[in-house]
Amino acid sequence: MSSIAALTSPLPAPSPEARLAFSELLLGCDEARTCVEAAVAWLVRNAQVEQVLCLAPDESDSHCLVPLASSGMTGLEGFVLALHESRHPLVEALQWATPRWIPPGPFVPELPPSRSGLFTLSLGRAPPGAPPPGLLLVAPGGTELSPDVTWLATHLGAHLTRLYKGRQLTRLEAASSELAARVNAATEELATQNELLRRQAIQLEQASAAKSQFLANMSHELRTPLNAILGYTNMLLQGVNGELPAPQRRSLSRIDSNGRHLLEIINEILDITRIEAGRMPLHLSEFRLPELIQEVMSELDPIIVRSKLSVNATVDPHLPAIHSDRQKVKQIVVNLLSNALKFTHEGSIQVKTSYEVATTTLHISVKDTGIGIDPVHQEKIWDDFQQVDSSPTRAYGGTGLGLSICRRLATMLDGRVGLESSLGRGSTFTLYLPRCARRT
Repeated sequence: MSSIAALTSPLPAPSPEARLAFSELLLGCDEARTCVEAAVAWLVRNAQVEQVLCLAPDESDSHCLVPLASSGMTGLEGFVLALHESRHPLVEALQWATPRWIPPGPFVPELPPSRSGLFTLSLGRAPPGAPPPGLLLVAPGGTELSPDVTWLATHLGAHLTRLYKGRQLTRLEAASSELAARVNAATEELATQNELLRRQAIQLEQASAAKSQFLANMSHELRTPLNAILGYTNMLLQGVNGELPAPQRRSLSRIDSNGRHLLEIINEILDITRIEAGRMPLHLSEFRLPELIQEVMSELDPIIVRSKLSVNATVDPHLPAIHSDRQKVKQIVVNLLSNALKFTHEGSIQVKTSYEVATTTLHISVKDTGIGIDPVHQEKIWDDFQQVDSSPTRAYGGTGLGLSICRRLATMLDGRVGLESSLGRGSTFTLYLPRCARRT
């Protein structure tokens, strides 16, 4: 960059009338370009300058300075000073607190060369984050700068700063109003959506309640004649009306077996509807797990014999008594063991109990060597009417309610059912129950 000379002794002060007239002119200007054009004209007329150029922020981009007005200078079309170029001489000049003189010659490549040298005057320093008011380049008739120029630069910079702040405030208010309008619109839309969701939730609750009531009524209506069918079948099998030929006994046995299977499905549907409706009562009592496990093993003994699997129960006789709903605990264990027998074709099934003193929790686990469950499906099996394979051609029957009922019953008893399994390596279902259930 060219060498910079200090400002020499000033010329006599300009007339107060001229300054007052320009100050009044600025007060009437609300456009930056109009103010700058008036300032350039005033300098040419009152400060005897040969060349003058005023750079100020672009209306569309505050990160650039563009020529707003000039006199005695040509070739300024398309000139843009990017403020991010911190090493540019004109960008550096924005930080100078006092006017500085540039010797004759090319000051910057983008501007035409000065014949007699230029003074650079910053129109004021901007606060952080705000665009600078601008830069004034002046070529006086001699080597001295008229005090009018520095006075004008100070007043012009202050006025431009006010205009820019006012413009920013207007833009900020407009943006704030737009944002407020968007927020209000979004709030109204959200309120509308919330109301729709509330109504849909009510409708879903009503539909769910209607479904539960329907299933409960149908289960009851189906179970009543089915119990009669099973009763009469059992009477015939017991020979109440006389001995039956073997083929008829086989047919009645099939009727009895399928009828009991149908009754089991109906009972599962009735249980799930009662739990959903919150009408499943709890009957808490104190009992011991060894006796309960023995009952389960005895009830499922015919199925165990037909499965030809090795089924063992390892029960600690010193387990503490548990205060819970005995029938529901038994229902969970029966369901878990029945599932293990259904999905295990060879190998063994182990039923174990244990007690965790630290948490006063009793554990009942059913471990099998069956087909196992892929981790991808291990959350799905707890849903109502869901199985790993729910297709019509699936290899295993059932309603898909057993495990769902187990989980819901365990939750009612302040417990939970856990699962550890991998495909082809068997499964371990574990029932965790507190020693004393809190629910009544």
